[in-house]
Amino acid sequence: MPEGPELYKAATFLNHIASQHIFKKVRLLQKPSEKHPKIPWSKPRFSLAGEARGKEIRITFSEVPLKDEVDSKKDTKFVPETLNILLTFGMAGRFAFTKTDEIQKHSLLMFDTIDDHTFSFVDTRHFGRWIMTDEWSPPNKRGPSIITEYDLFRKHVLSSLDKPVFDKPICEVMLEQRYFSCIGNYLRAEILYRLDIDPYKSARKILENLPEKSSEENPDILKMCHKVCWEVVNLKGSGKPYDPDGIYGDHGVFEEWLQCYMVEGMGNSVDKKGRTMWHSNKFGKGKHQRHSTKLADKSEKGNVKRKRQSKKKNAPKLVEDVTVKSEMVDNTGEEMKPKRSKRSKKVKSEPVEDVTEGARVKTELDLSEMRDVKIKLEPDESFDGRVIKRRSTRLKKIVNENKENSGGDENKPVVRRNRRGEITSPYFR
Repeated sequence: MPEGPELYKAATFLNHIASQHIFKKVRLLQKPSEKHPKIPWSKPRFSLAGEARGKEIRITFSEVPLKDEVDSKKDTKFVPETLNILLTFGMAGRFAFTKTDEIQKHSLLMFDTIDDHTFSFVDTRHFGRWIMTDEWSPPNKRGPSIITEYDLFRKHVLSSLDKPVFDKPICEVMLEQRYFSCIGNYLRAEILYRLDIDPYKSARKILENLPEKSSEENPDILKMCHKVCWEVVNLKGSGKPYDPDGIYGDHGVFEEWLQCYMVEGMGNSVDKKGRTMWHSNKFGKGKHQRHSTKLADKSEKGNVKRKRQSKKKNAPKLVEDVTVKSEMVDNTGEEMKPKRSKRSKKVKSEPVEDVTEGARVKTELDLSEMRDVKIKLEPDESFDGRVIKRRSTRLKKIVNENKENSGGDENKPVVRRNRRGEITSPYFR
């Protein structure tokens, strides 16, 4: 996910392109939606300017007058119309600059230049969004920028230590954008690792004794946030941030800079937010580990590939098969036999005796053949030795009805009919 340094570099990249090109049109990839609304801008010539704050970018549209308009209004000062949009990158957003006929896939927002080039906002997962506003997000959602507003950031955190959120582990508090607006998963891992701080220690215990200012020689955790963010911003060449030409995908420089995050030999665990926390192996004891400490080989581009066990039948097994014989023992210490499943288990019930006078029913029930059970009746005057097919669970009910509704006539069986008048009694099937 793009974090504070990535968005700062993205805004720098936008300003670099906008200083060399004039734009003529803004368009969307698909129909407007709540996340991707239509931008009400139709000026034939305009310029763009970007400014980053935390994990947000504000893009400003400014009208550029034509030469004829400037000549006709020499005596009056031209006041350009402007429009601001606030953009977030989501999980995989980035900027790209290409020729108009070579626009990248998933370019959600596009700005065409007058020389047949296009500056695009590309988001493969479509989590990014934008809104029309002149303001930044309110303080209860986004705090001051660690990169450009460090003094405000430090004052804001130290004045908020009485909040209940600081009872949580420091690794979880560092993801709260209300206080640490630029920090994400890889930055918190690098910051805590360099200071040798337990990521699951209470945030208040770590922050409550910090002074109002910190020295450059011995930076505390707030100063280290500022320092590490600027290290990423100042990385030369391509990498996770954006290079001057807008090339994105080569992570070599960035991966060489990493000391902890997804580095071979480091430990990791899962925090309460469900995100992987990378740290020194001496921390995170007893926590659930998500990744093996020995990562897979890296590809030529430097991207990390994780090995996954194939689900195919013929795939080689990573672990040798080991046959384990389990023993079950009851409370008396005697060995117990494993239980059989209910479907295959056969239970024999005691012979059922009763029914009507002069008739005696004897049967054995097999639970695996409950649907059709044959019941033989001993011959007498009323039933004359006929075989009845019926579900055993309803036998007793039918016999009781025969007793109650026979009207004292033992030799007269009961005829049961449904609403349509069809005979449903098993005695007449």
